[in-house]
Amino acid sequence: MKKKTKEKKPISLIRINILFFIVFLLFAVIIFRLSFVQLVEGAKYKALADTNRVKEIPFTAPRGLIMDANHEVLVNNKTVWTITFQINENQKQDYEQIAAYLADILVKPDEDKQKLKETILNDMDVGPFFRASKYIPRTIRVDIDEKTRAFIEEHKSELPGIEVIPDQMRNYINGDFMGHVLGYTRNIPSSELDYYLALGYKLNDRIGRYGLEKQYEEVLHGKDGEYVVEVNSDYETVEQKSFTNPVPGNNLILSIDKRFQDEVEKALEKQVNEIKNRPIKPAKDVEIATAVVMNPKTGAILAMGNYPRFDPNWYNGSISTELYKEKIMPYEANTAIRGRFPMGSTMKPLTVLMGLQEGVITPNTYIFDNGRIQYDKDPLGNPIYMRNAQGHAYGNLNPQTALQKSSNIFMTEVVMRMRAKYGLSKTMEKMRYYDQMFGLGSVNTGIDLPEELPGMIAMSSKTIKVNGKEKRTTFPNSNYVQQSIGQNDTFTPLQLAQYVSTIANGGYRMQPYLVQAIEEGTPSGTSGKILFKREPKVLNKVEISPENLKTVQEGMLLVTQPGGTAYSSLGNLPIRVAAKTGTAQSSDRRKEDNAVLIGYAPYEDPEIAFAIIVPHGGYGGSTAGPIAREIVKAYLEIYKNGSNPKQE
Repeated sequence: MKKKTKEKKPISLIRINILFFIVFLLFAVIIFRLSFVQLVEGAKYKALADTNRVKEIPFTAPRGLIMDANHEVLVNNKTVWTITFQINENQKQDYEQIAAYLADILVKPDEDKQKLKETILNDMDVGPFFRASKYIPRTIRVDIDEKTRAFIEEHKSELPGIEVIPDQMRNYINGDFMGHVLGYTRNIPSSELDYYLALGYKLNDRIGRYGLEKQYEEVLHGKDGEYVVEVNSDYETVEQKSFTNPVPGNNLILSIDKRFQDEVEKALEKQVNEIKNRPIKPAKDVEIATAVVMNPKTGAILAMGNYPRFDPNWYNGSISTELYKEKIMPYEANTAIRGRFPMGSTMKPLTVLMGLQEGVITPNTYIFDNGRIQYDKDPLGNPIYMRNAQGHAYGNLNPQTALQKSSNIFMTEVVMRMRAKYGLSKTMEKMRYYDQMFGLGSVNTGIDLPEELPGMIAMSSKTIKVNGKEKRTTFPNSNYVQQSIGQNDTFTPLQLAQYVSTIANGGYRMQPYLVQAIEEGTPSGTSGKILFKREPKVLNKVEISPENLKTVQEGMLLVTQPGGTAYSSLGNLPIRVAAKTGTAQSSDRRKEDNAVLIGYAPYEDPEIAFAIIVPHGGYGGSTAGPIAREIVKAYLEIYKNGSNPKQE
């Protein structure tokens, strides 16, 4: 039996018509409303839109302060007015006209207006290939005066996209004081722009480009604030809507006492000028001098001075070619960590230590110094001699008196005994090993500065056979005799300071540092909580017995006693000082030798260790010695008789 299929009822035409009518009414209402808004109230809504645009204006956060050990501020910030330009596709912007107008406002009497206009256009970065996102404001001019700011504000309608905003500029309070250490800030270089923009920096931000400013960029950089303002159709500010306070960067507290650093810098400047202008044998080739003073117990840098100096404030604005060539380029390098010089006789304490530790001499060994000693022969069989400076002959010397007199003969005998015991190759290996124990080699000291260079190991070339073929190659210089008196390898003043500190403190090579603490930055500039405190770090303990170290310490004390090479400068002080003078050959043999001096004080309980170099200054005792004397006197006045620097 078939099932009956259910009949479908046709949809009522009335219902369909009702549905179409409802849809028609809805569309009619929408069209009517759109027409009304556009035709009747269009002007009203346009006016509202024109007067209710908001604009976000960044407010640069102040960088952290840099303070000395007593919390005296060395670097802070000052608020300045900065001209910026913002590309805005909703405005009509004639870039050429804007640049020309600004050039008219900013040009100086002796300045080329057309060239200035081209510079402004370049800074505006208007394409077609943008250096940075077109939504980021461009810096046009920093630190304009109030009159210029007011004029620009009055003519904003003629300068679409131009803003004058409050900005932060670094202020190096004492000018060229410690400029090599503090460093400076500059605009972000184009090669690093993407990196810093990804970190949230703005196109017109300044970053540390040298010294502590660079080393601690992430610490010193704060978090920007922001103005939100309401603007009209001409992008003129109508009302401030909100303001987010910037968060200052954190502060650096240095291990350096400003008073002590100042005395070291004065001593360098005074000595350079005196020896250059002395009536008898002026040191015509002397241009610079460097000193590093270090706490041998902790590694804290107490002073790092160079002369001449440069003023980091120069980098806040545009630097002329003349200024850069004459006052910055020749002296900008921090010689304390980048200058590399032979040690001269300041190497001799290490030569004696090696001889004692390797057993080729003892504290009671005497070697007769008759003024010369043969250590080799030339290809024709003629003897090659080592001689003392000025041909002196010192007679019987033990390790202590050999250091006192700075005997080349004694040092040559030590390494000749090493060669007899180990052979040449092994002797050179051991000499390099002892160098490295004291941080004298192609390694950095670990100081918290970004520009440090390692020492340089002298190399000599030699022809060898490789797979049956001759090949010219290089090896560490095998002139072990010259090495024993410091005439081959080159090291930095900081490496020498670390080396003498290691002798002074009983054999602990400490990592040097400049920042002893990091403090939270505060809007008021008052002290915040300590976020980081430096702990002294031992890099290694040298493999030298206390007895052998004591022998060398005694010899360095004799250097400053009657008959010693530094007695004239470091004798007759209220405390006993240990030292070693050096006169190292210059790479340019047409010029005088380099004057070198290392030392520490007080002898019984060392609190300062120092290294001084005056390139082309001649004899270390007479040239570097007076600087060392001023350093010791300043130490006594400031650290002993005055108030000690605050330790965090």
